[in-house]
Amino acid sequence: MTPGLSALVVANAADSDPGHVGERLEQRGFRLRTTLREDGGVAGMVDSVRSVDVVVLLGSEWSVHSPVDTAALKAECALVRSAMAAGIPVLAICYGAQVVAAACGGVVERAARPEIGWIRVDPTEETDLVVDGPWLAFHTDVVEPPPHARLLARNDCGAQAFLLPGVLAVQFHPEVRPDVVLDWARRFPDLVSEAGLDAPELVAQSRAREPEARAAAHALVDSFLDAVATSDRLQPRDRSRP
Repeated sequence: MTPGLSALVVANAADSDPGHVGERLEQRGFRLRTTLREDGGVAGMVDSVRSVDVVVLLGSEWSVHSPVDTAALKAECALVRSAMAAGIPVLAICYGAQVVAAACGGVVERAARPEIGWIRVDPTEETDLVVDGPWLAFHTDVVEPPPHARLLARNDCGAQAFLLPGVLAVQFHPEVRPDVVLDWARRFPDLVSEAGLDAPELVAQSRAREPEARAAAHALVDSFLDAVATSDRLQPRDRSRP
């Protein structure tokens, strides 16, 4: 792996922990650099995206279909298009996946009910890019991927993963650790209740499944870097890595 690789992490202040995803990126030799959506820093990265090697768009309590900050959403969409044009790989998670959809001609709508809890997804084709899970879902949205995207996985709630050139977008949360699930359960009790879940049970499940979820997240990052990323600054997979 080329020394000095950097990953731009785009996040909200309350949800800026890249968790298992950040851990694996660091293991693969990346230095993480976080830009917060609320600070307006995303707009400043649109024209300088070539200064990083990978972009990671984390989830958010914001929604694409009802923007809290229209300017921030437009800037992030522009960042996605700029990264794609420059050949900078993008890994997009939940809200990040919705931003990718919006930036590239897809549709994001509010779901009939929240999708929250540990789920498995159905791959739509023979691929090892996205394993079936377990994955933590925590959202209130339905995404229709862009017309030219490859749908990689779905379930009864809709699209769960799709692929564009140099971009892997997932609706679920591979990054989350149990402490984040606890935080979300406390911040959004009405959504957890609407989904028909018991918050303490959800947190307990998250703790019990962490080893499996961590392994799945690491595998997803590896798939992204080894099979999806197209930047010529990323060298082929190092089989000797941990």
